[in-house]
Amino acid sequence: MQNLKVWSYISLPWLAFTITFFIDFFFLAFFSQLDNTFLTNNYLVTLFLNTILLSSITAILSALIAVPLAILVTFYKFPGHKFFSWGLSLSIAFPAYVYAFIFVGIFEYSSPISEYLRQINIVLPSIKNLIGASAIMSMALFPYIFLLTKAQLSNVGVNIFKAAKSLGNSDLTAIYKVIFPSLKPAIFAGMALVIFETIADFGGVSTLRIETFTVGIYDAWFGYQSYYSAARLAGYLLIFVLFIIFISRYFQTNSNLLASKTAEIVEKIELSKFKQFLLTTICIIIFSFIFCIPFLQLIFWHFDNLEFNLINNLNLLLNSILIGICAALVTVFFAISLSLSYRGTNSLRYIISISSSGYSIPGSVIAAGLLVVFDVIFGTSITLYGIFGLLICLSIRFMTPAFNYISSSLENISESSERALSTKPKNSYKAFTLFYLPQVKPAIFLSIMIVFIESIKEQPATLLLRPVGFDTLSTKIYNFTSEGQWELAASPSLLLIILSLIFVYFINKNIDLKNNF
Repeated sequence: MQNLKVWSYISLPWLAFTITFFIDFFFLAFFSQLDNTFLTNNYLVTLFLNTILLSSITAILSALIAVPLAILVTFYKFPGHKFFSWGLSLSIAFPAYVYAFIFVGIFEYSSPISEYLRQINIVLPSIKNLIGASAIMSMALFPYIFLLTKAQLSNVGVNIFKAAKSLGNSDLTAIYKVIFPSLKPAIFAGMALVIFETIADFGGVSTLRIETFTVGIYDAWFGYQSYYSAARLAGYLLIFVLFIIFISRYFQTNSNLLASKTAEIVEKIELSKFKQFLLTTICIIIFSFIFCIPFLQLIFWHFDNLEFNLINNLNLLLNSILIGICAALVTVFFAISLSLSYRGTNSLRYIISISSSGYSIPGSVIAAGLLVVFDVIFGTSITLYGIFGLLICLSIRFMTPAFNYISSSLENISESSERALSTKPKNSYKAFTLFYLPQVKPAIFLSIMIVFIESIKEQPATLLLRPVGFDTLSTKIYNFTSEGQWELAASPSLLLIILSLIFVYFINKNIDLKNNF
């Protein structure tokens, strides 16, 4: 289509840079001389086992929490079901590294809770292990599965569930035989997202004393000044991520979609008073653990903090907002060009797909790659260019959701409308502003919010690529938590969570999940 041809030219700088970056990164990561005193075989085995166990257990626990909750709030009517249908996803505003230091602070040996329990001869076990870390991270990450499963259930429809029950099946049998098979794609997709977020986390696993690949990359770069060792670790982690992508797509492709989409609005299933009370109680308990208790603990620590500096925290907030806005605008601009280029040409589609798949790659991997590639090619550190390097990293990492949302919106445009547009003598700019832009405005709005939230929460990439003396909310949180200063970390954490909650509210208010997942 002639009106879309110009977008292929606009997207070429992005495509050329990302493809060159990935090729150079792989070459430097796997064909450079390493410092074997740091990167030993035993250390690699430890990193690999910890990473795969932590991510696998976290994904399983997240699914066990998310899927039953999604079924309850979608199919059953009980007091508070409307609130819990979106309220149970609010923990997505908490970065996993914030959850980690909150619960470590609550349950550590010197905490008021531990001291009180010891008085009645109850000693709390340490949560600084794989099981404890998985439980904490699953509370932060289960909304990825919860939202996808809830969206899929809205497509399945309550009527199919009722029909299965009318055949004499119990609720559990109907869910297992009829509903669950149709949920497998959403569950696997959500579990893959949880795995990606788990292996990308740095601050949380550092606080919980779990040595994963992200910790190894950071230690190699800053602790041992072994830059190519960091790149090699990043390369190993990228291979592991690609394997997870392959597995998740295999399961999604081979899952059986039994249910068709329904547009019917039907009444939820009525329950007895006791069952309504039971479901409400369960949701309240879970909501308290995932949101109320962590949020209140941060507030208590904030007011206990005698060293609170309003000006410093406002500067951190402004720096985070600056990074979020710049990253969102740059990412969405190129996402628009890539989406229109993908729609207008067949020759670049494969390259566009590769260049827009960065979300599954941890920020530490991209950051380490940029540092090494720029050092070798240009003989300088990318951090000398201010926040430029960080913006590149964030754009590569969060291009995926922006590209997917905008591309999905373009798919709703009929071919007949585009053919009619091509017969009119409009230039590419007018074709975009008058025809395509109105179609993709909601997707652009969603993409900006998603990229903004993810960018301000991103920690390992920001720690590696920030200019000297430039701190954000996420980096300051790490500085405090790495020294066990929970009270000092509470104030920037509160600002980060409140800022994220504002955008989560707008996302829940303005976006119909059925059309965007």
